[in-house]
Amino acid sequence: MSYLESKGLLATASEDRSVRIWKVGDLRVPGGRVQNIGHCFGHSARVWQVKLLENYLVSAGEDCVCLVWSHEGEILQAFRGHQGRGIRALAAHERQAWVVTGGDDSGIRLWHLVGRGHPGSGVSALCFKSPSRPGALKAVTLAGSWRVLAVTDSGVLYLYDLEVKCWEQLLEDKRFQSYCLLEAAPGPEGFGLCAMANGEGHVKVVPINTPTAAVDLALFPGKVHSLSWALRGYEELLLLASGPGGVVACLEITAAPSGKAIFVTERCRYLLPPSKQRWHTCSAFLPPGDFLVCGDRRGSVLLFPSRPALLQDLGLGGQAEAGAGELGGGGDSGEEETAMTEWGPVSILRSLHGKQGVTSVTCHGGYVYSTGRDGAYYQLLVRGGQLQPVLRRKCCRGMNWVAGLRVMADGNTVILGFHANEFVVWSPRSHEKLHVVHCGGGHRSWAFSDTEAAMAFAYLKDGDVLLYRALGGCTRPHVILRESLHGREITCVRRVGTIALGPEFELPSFMQPEDLEPGSEGPSLIDVVITCSEDTTICVLALPTATGSAHALTAVCNHISSVRALAVWGVGTPAGPQDPRPGLPAHVVSAGGRAEMHCFNIMVTLDPSTPSRLHVVRLACHVTHLASHRLDEDWDCQRSRRRMVKVDPETRYMCLAVCELDPPALGPLVAAACSDGAVRSHLQDSGRRLQLLAETFHHQRCVLKVHSFTYQAPNQRRRLLLCSAATDGSLAFWDLTTVLDHGSDALEPPAEPGLPSRLGPPCLTVQAHSCGVNSLHTLPTCEGHLVASGSEDGSLHVFVLAVELPEQHEAVGGAELAPQLHVLEEHSVPCAHAAHVTGLHILSPSLMVSASIDQRLTFWRLGHGEPTFINSTVYHVPDVADMACWPVSPEFGHRCALGGQGLEVYNWYD
Repeated sequence: MSYLESKGLLATASEDRSVRIWKVGDLRVPGGRVQNIGHCFGHSARVWQVKLLENYLVSAGEDCVCLVWSHEGEILQAFRGHQGRGIRALAAHERQAWVVTGGDDSGIRLWHLVGRGHPGSGVSALCFKSPSRPGALKAVTLAGSWRVLAVTDSGVLYLYDLEVKCWEQLLEDKRFQSYCLLEAAPGPEGFGLCAMANGEGHVKVVPINTPTAAVDLALFPGKVHSLSWALRGYEELLLLASGPGGVVACLEITAAPSGKAIFVTERCRYLLPPSKQRWHTCSAFLPPGDFLVCGDRRGSVLLFPSRPALLQDLGLGGQAEAGAGELGGGGDSGEEETAMTEWGPVSILRSLHGKQGVTSVTCHGGYVYSTGRDGAYYQLLVRGGQLQPVLRRKCCRGMNWVAGLRVMADGNTVILGFHANEFVVWSPRSHEKLHVVHCGGGHRSWAFSDTEAAMAFAYLKDGDVLLYRALGGCTRPHVILRESLHGREITCVRRVGTIALGPEFELPSFMQPEDLEPGSEGPSLIDVVITCSEDTTICVLALPTATGSAHALTAVCNHISSVRALAVWGVGTPAGPQDPRPGLPAHVVSAGGRAEMHCFNIMVTLDPSTPSRLHVVRLACHVTHLASHRLDEDWDCQRSRRRMVKVDPETRYMCLAVCELDPPALGPLVAAACSDGAVRSHLQDSGRRLQLLAETFHHQRCVLKVHSFTYQAPNQRRRLLLCSAATDGSLAFWDLTTVLDHGSDALEPPAEPGLPSRLGPPCLTVQAHSCGVNSLHTLPTCEGHLVASGSEDGSLHVFVLAVELPEQHEAVGGAELAPQLHVLEEHSVPCAHAAHVTGLHILSPSLMVSASIDQRLTFWRLGHGEPTFINSTVYHVPDVADMACWPVSPEFGHRCALGGQGLEVYNWYD
């Protein structure tokens, strides 16, 4: 509710998704009343906040949208960028023309009020229909952001100049009637060139300023399926045209010294892999220009040499040559067809974007970015002449047609795509739709151009050319005061490591000098923490030791459902400041809903774009996707063999544990607790997949936690042990070393051929609690392994586990005996907390910390006898789901990161 005293107006917000405006009379006199004078419907969920200003009405709600209204109920602006369950806080200053919003994603954003629409933006019709311009429009394109090109079904090419504001006929060619492709060359002004193609194999390259100097070529005996341009700086310009049989002609465009004529020569021909719709869709030079990256209609990304002579230099001639064909080349004069070698790709990522095809490829910063109509965009790397996928990212919900990607001057990217009947420019950084154009969908002819001066989007609709322009390019004037973390509850928190900063770094960019305590030299350590959430994302955070701030480095959005568990292994030692590329490498595996699992690398480094003279500390995180796995994909393989094994789509992984194998070349062994009552072990293979090796349904109920640890006796093989905990309060211990030994007695044959093996009975079972175990941790000690667990009944259970390995001479027939586990000492604390214990960590043999949804963080002294209470503190995170703890330094003691409905970091000093 908001009241404007100067006008006697009252605004109210309601759960019926409306905002209502009331006229308030003088309630102190008889007859004074409150009268409803208007209502505003524009939100798609409950409205929680409303602010009434002199000229505006601002509202925000559960749909994560902040709307700016006029007092008459007209929507003037819509601010979208927050994630999660809504915008909770709202403030506005009409004189300064800004609005500040705070959301459930912990982000704070400042938006600028600009009145009735953005200056210089909007859709306008270019009024093509005229008796002097017969024919219907077939295609439209943009040469820069101020020249529009259109071609009709009568083969006439027209130019519209936004400065002159009139249509001009450039040329007419009857051969381009009915079917005609039209593409303008890239660059700020399209390099003054465009290309046309028809159904008889003809291609015409047209200089826009001097159309009479157009060059005609007869390339194919059949239809030209697609055209695309590839530009390398201002040095090299290529035109690629796809013809019948998957043949792509590569044309080199050069200009005469006078600039009044152009020369078009056919450099080479490429051959695409066989497919039903066999033509390319996009192309780009890979710096420094030795290769061309192309996408095709089958969804594959291909790598071709930009010049055939490079194949001999690189030693790839035998791999790339695909054969020769008798396809014609040359000009319009009917020259004899000559045989020309068709070069195949040197590297292929088949069906990367599915059957709908690749829509664009972009090269920037040493990476290749590809987009497709599968709703995703990929980050690729070319190493040793081969394409390698690095990371797959999803766009905003509902954008299943990703049309392109642009890199802005500040290094951030924006995504172009279609959301139903709207063209959308979306920012992955701010999760905001920067521009929305109601164009009717991407099936029509359209073109996009972005320059420093303006952004332009042209499309055909109702027989006319419509143009959307926004001055200043794709960006919009708003400020992110605080980065968002997650839009839903945090389900797991894991520490990656710590980066030590050298003395040349003084302050992080988000700190002011006056905020530091006197005598402080600034931060020297930065902890790197990774979190996952119900919002299907994984976030990498930087936590400076000496400050209370958190900075989001990157987000990974590979999962299709909630992410429930994380595990980190292979953390490298961060290099010193003298290292040319200091950083912190680590491997991460994530799992969650739909029984989906992903494995990837992260490398946290100092941001190279930060100027050293500013003495600021900024980190950058590089992510490389390694492998993925979904349980139903395994069953799909079995269905193809007529074995109908069904998997509940609600099945999800609850917890992960990683065991590093000997030798390390075998990769990690990943153990997962699953809601269907299974404990599964996976091994990463060389084919970018996590292979399911063995499973057990021993618990016969939902398994909540797993935790791995190792044991090695002198002159004995190192053993990998796993502890699993279920909803009945029992703990089971398994020897995972036998998983890789297929002849071991600990592995039972699978229930059906083709399914994974089954783990035998556990080595030890302990009934620790009366109900579910929500937290579990172990620590090796001189006496054995210290094991601690926390339950839903608020109790703690601590015991010492001894591991005994049988002597080699006791083995019969050369079989390796399983280790013997015994409980040496056992203690319980029945009422340690007033609610579920969801976080537990043994810091040392004498110190343990526990966290509960009663919002208490409690420290316990361990030793001989029952754990004794040390102290307790209250934290502010509701429904805490997980906790990570680690020692920082003697000055800072231990650090605990608590994740639930938010994230809180707590420092504890012993």
